[in-house]
Amino acid sequence: MTLSLYRRTRSARLVVTTPDGAVVQVDNLVGDTGFSLEFEARRTMDESLGEFQVSAYNLPPEAITLLESAQTRRVDDIDRLLVGAGLSVSEVAADGTAGLAGGFLVAEVHAGYDGTMSRVFSAVGARASSGYSESSGEGQDRDRQGRFVKQLGELTYRTRISALDSLDGCLFGLPQSSFPGGTTMFELVDYLRRIAGLGPGNLTQAGLAALIGDARLSSPYHVSGGEALAHLRNVLQYLPLRWFVDDRALWICGRDDVPNPNGVPAYVTDEVGEPDLLLTRPRRDDGGFIRAECLLCPRLLPGRLVRLTEAGLALALQGLSPTEQQVTYAQVPPGLYRLEEVTHTGSTSDMERWTTTMLLRPGVAKNA
Repeated sequence: MTLSLYRRTRSARLVVTTPDGAVVQVDNLVGDTGFSLEFEARRTMDESLGEFQVSAYNLPPEAITLLESAQTRRVDDIDRLLVGAGLSVSEVAADGTAGLAGGFLVAEVHAGYDGTMSRVFSAVGARASSGYSESSGEGQDRDRQGRFVKQLGELTYRTRISALDSLDGCLFGLPQSSFPGGTTMFELVDYLRRIAGLGPGNLTQAGLAALIGDARLSSPYHVSGGEALAHLRNVLQYLPLRWFVDDRALWICGRDDVPNPNGVPAYVTDEVGEPDLLLTRPRRDDGGFIRAECLLCPRLLPGRLVRLTEAGLALALQGLSPTEQQVTYAQVPPGLYRLEEVTHTGSTSDMERWTTTMLLRPGVAKNA
């Protein structure tokens, strides 16, 4: 098996929606015949907001003009955009429409193989900037279809989009409500989720009750001002559960080594993922976590289980022919691991940059 037979061609797409509703779509779907795209997206199993950066090379002037119009650049600009915007006191739309109304860009990156793609990242709150930079193509000329063409000496024109997801929830969400004693914990958490502009993820009343029982407020709880995510952190930090934000949604599961009433596992019970072709042998770091790298695999999501198979680990030995016992008793044996963090890196013009890097935690689930 060779990589050329395993995957014929890489595909990538950048879609940016501007505040006035205009859509800029940049494609490179087959054989690096579109505009050159580079991206790096990091998604984690914690309450921090995801972030990513994408670069597109030698875009048409009209596309660059659209991307750089009506967007936040400095703190003063954010203050100006908020004037008259009408801060939400009920909820921030999870689909990002509040961010568009406030003057933010919405950016999405899709990537995959042979024209079939999955979303790598989506962010409400992005900044675009363009200018000449050193060529990433090591000085080599490219064709006129937007791929690393020299424009000024050894420089090429790059448009970079840096994004911090859920920026609209941080700026437009205004928690302002009172919950009397006896209110269910779900009502409070769900309110804060909506104010933060997050989708429900796997948060349901039954799901939360399975983790903490029929928990209710023992005294009134007042929410006035501040960030909804900060209030969520304050409410959930001492409960026997783990929560995190990913893909503009709130996710909950059990907490490691902390019992809960119904034995809810410390991972999101979703389809078990399996990485694409491993590029190197997985290894343990000093903290006991597993670090692994495979071909780009956007379907791997933080908080879910990942299965490392015996066959996949054997391929990662790069030409060696280990016995079944050698694989089983290796430092990183086959089994189920929880995905703590995932970073997707891609470049349509660099053959070595089309990878997914994983940080895995062992011992969370029984192998089956």
